[in-house]
Amino acid sequence: MNPADAAELCAILRPRIAVPFHYAYSAGPLRDRLLLKYHNAPRDLPREFVEVMATRAPEIVVHLLAPGDPLQVSAAGKHGGEEESTAGQE
Repeated sequence: MNPADAAELCAILRPRIAVPFHYAYSAGPLRDRLLLKYHNAPRDLPREFVEVMATRAPEIVVHLLAPGDPLQVSAAGKHGGEEESTAGQE
């Protein structure tokens, strides 16, 4: 799944947040291009996802995390409470 495919899926599923995390890993140049449909280096794909999401599903918050970085999310209240999240904070 490339960033455009992932953004399309997000637009369909409509999550509150999206975290592109599997792009930090590579299957090798040939497999990345043919099987995973990556057209850029895996390290460039999270930013590409953010760019596509800005036009395809701008209402969805995207958090970019390095491998091992935490993301803390609290559920929105039943009465329209605000979402609280912290990315990369301890």
